[in-house]
Amino acid sequence: MEPRHAELTKALIHDITSGVYPVGSSLPGELELAEKHGVSRGTVRVALMRIQELGLVSRKKRAGTRVEAAAPRSSEYTPKLSTIDELVQYGAATQRVIHGAREIVLDIELATRLGCPPGSRWLHIETSRTNPEAPSHPLSWSDVYVMAADGAKIRKLLKTDPGLISELVGKTTGRLVKEVRQTVRAVGVPAALAQVLGTAPDAHALEFVRRYFDQSDRLFEVVVSLHPADRFTYSTVLQRQG
Repeated sequence: MEPRHAELTKALIHDITSGVYPVGSSLPGELELAEKHGVSRGTVRVALMRIQELGLVSRKKRAGTRVEAAAPRSSEYTPKLSTIDELVQYGAATQRVIHGAREIVLDIELATRLGCPPGSRWLHIETSRTNPEAPSHPLSWSDVYVMAADGAKIRKLLKTDPGLISELVGKTTGRLVKEVRQTVRAVGVPAALAQVLGTAPDAHALEFVRRYFDQSDRLFEVVVSLHPADRFTYSTVLQRQG
């Protein structure tokens, strides 16, 4: 038989991940939780400490217990990316969900952000990636832009091929990823994506802009990815030359 605090921890995790207590809300007080679940206040304190360690809540005196995330850190796949091979492994280890795809013409603002010519045509694909073992809240959100000519060839295959879109482009066009140029910056999660990602608006996140170049040094894909800070680790290795 499980200890009472372990049972209560599971019950609270279930209530948070299922939306009974959404991100930004407060949990009932210790006494109310103790009465509701038929346990002591000491048992409640242990359970609250455990879900705080999982990153689900924050606790402050006089402010109570606030829900900070809709999924526990320990149940999430936390990828580490630093090479093209690791990008491919990330695609294989996670599950992609397609939310939409349409051809667009880049205006000056978006073209500048992506590093592409204004007026050029691209297929814009909205995707998210989840941990197959905890699919309720995505690990990341990506806006993927593929050259229109290549996009026309892969559009019907997006929902059946689970790998990276750059790999799918390679299969259908023969392009090889020679180089990925990447920029990273710290951002807040936009309000429009907060609910989808199961996090609070303006929560800390990392934004990656990856530009994929083929064997002819031609830019054929740009990916803008948003990763909530508690679900992603970015690591690099620095070596001395000479």
